[in-house]
Amino acid sequence: MIVVSLREEKNNTVKYWYVEDAGGGCRAFSEVVVLVCEQPREIYTARVPLTWKTKESLEEVVCRLITGLMKKAGANKEDYYLVCPGNIFYGFHRWLSDNGYRWEQIKMEGLAHDAAESEFQRQIVRAGFPPHIHLVERNYRDFYRLVEDWVMQQPERHRYLKDREVRQKPVETRYVLKSNYGRPHYCSACRETVKPFTPMVEYKATRDGKRVRHYFHPSCSPVTPFKNKLVTMDAYIDGKQLTGVVIPCRTDTACAWCGGIIPAGEAAFYGYLDDRLFTGHLLCTGVQKAAKEI
Repeated sequence: MIVVSLREEKNNTVKYWYVEDAGGGCRAFSEVVVLVCEQPREIYTARVPLTWKTKESLEEVVCRLITGLMKKAGANKEDYYLVCPGNIFYGFHRWLSDNGYRWEQIKMEGLAHDAAESEFQRQIVRAGFPPHIHLVERNYRDFYRLVEDWVMQQPERHRYLKDREVRQKPVETRYVLKSNYGRPHYCSACRETVKPFTPMVEYKATRDGKRVRHYFHPSCSPVTPFKNKLVTMDAYIDGKQLTGVVIPCRTDTACAWCGGIIPAGEAAFYGYLDDRLFTGHLLCTGVQKAAKEI
């Protein structure tokens, strides 16, 4: 059962739709996307083609498929949408916001997750994969490895491999605007230090099976980041204003305002006045404005 902020508005006409995928981490077979309503029980499924000839990105193809399922299901703006936060749905996230839909991201459980995994399993079994081998306790890595090994065993099965070239993400999706934590990084553009607990842009990719990471000051980023995880806040100390970031504490930390402990995991303010770092409870910082995303 998912409890959402608009629960009190629920009535006989509003439906809660769950959007989930399966198979995205496997190099073979189509990704499955599902649109599911638990009450009343409705399940709509679609598969991403193994390849396509248009210039669409994977995210655009998925958005088109999901909106097609919505049209088929009669889903509308009066309903509420709970969507998997995976990269595959970034385009759909933007579409929902741009078109005024009510939605939020959640870690998927229940019927939607089961429906997506079941549809992926049916797909591979129909192709001849042993039906007694299936996903156990979300151990995707081992399960997908078994599927990929089976596909590679015989050349005629190679037709089930995904076209990786058309699935390459647009470069903007590899850049994320976020807060640096306690570790300084060097900006890959200007080579100056990105101070701890300040805004930064992180580039994430995988090349030849190895993780690649680059870091930038926001003003040095070569592209406008696709995703924004940065939250900033204005605070006041000794009559002086400082702008900082809001992130969870990694360890128990003393509040510069009240002296009390900010427990690990609690969101806290981090900001500099000159070169001195101040950390505080969100309720202690003399905030004049609500937290804002930039």
